[in-house]
Amino acid sequence: MLFAALPFGVLAADGAEEPVLVDISFNNAEINSTFDPETHDYLLILKEVGTTPTLASYKIEGEANLFVNYKYDEMKHQTGIVVTLEFSSGSALYNFNYKNAEFYDKNSNNYLESVNCNIGFVYPEISNDVTEYTIYIPSDLTTLSISAVTQKVSAYCDAPPKEIKLKSEQVLDIPLIVTASNGEKRTYSFAVKRTNQKTDEFLKAVQSGKTEQFVKKEHFYNNPEFIIAVCVTVIAIAVLYLLFRISRRFTIKVTDGDEKDFFEM
Repeated sequence: MLFAALPFGVLAADGAEEPVLVDISFNNAEINSTFDPETHDYLLILKEVGTTPTLASYKIEGEANLFVNYKYDEMKHQTGIVVTLEFSSGSALYNFNYKNAEFYDKNSNNYLESVNCNIGFVYPEISNDVTEYTIYIPSDLTTLSISAVTQKVSAYCDAPPKEIKLKSEQVLDIPLIVTASNGEKRTYSFAVKRTNQKTDEFLKAVQSGKTEQFVKKEHFYNNPEFIIAVCVTVIAIAVLYLLFRISRRFTIKVTDGDEKDFFEM
């Protein structure tokens, strides 16, 4: 059985001694019965058959982390979701098996739905029109874990190693290949960029939604304003140099070349 893990590192509110998953819901899917923290196996009914369900919302009482894992069979078809609630004293698993997954007929959809990493964020947002992305990470991160899920349950993404060891000055480009059920492949590229902030500061910025500071700094030299300013400066220097050369050519000589020197008279 294969898994593709999508971590959600949001911490629940403090206060409860034993963390409990109180409620959970998914996009494009409904749980076959009312969610009960004491029940760990459910059927998941897909609203749009063939489209991957994603986490919509959840509520935790206590302090814990929630992880979403996609299950695959030996043919690399999605069969369900495993939700893991991890806390300091242990963990709890909840299984959501697809009840009405489509018959896996051949189609050409080889698009990614989402990509997540343990500590970092992807820019820009995943879309059908873009295949090159950047993953921004803290300056001191030594291990990177990323996971991806496809739009269609019948497609499959070749996952990278579970843990990628990073060197301080390493330039890393991670390829992800999505294969549609008809065999057509699409290659995505994810360039890993270190920011100038360490993990604690980086996480605070990400959790507060202030990720634009990293993107703006990275793309500063590509901004139209910067490019225009550089062009204007270069043109101004060129004009000044040209005027200087012209002025030298038309400078009036103060002596006549044919005139004899005074002392030679």
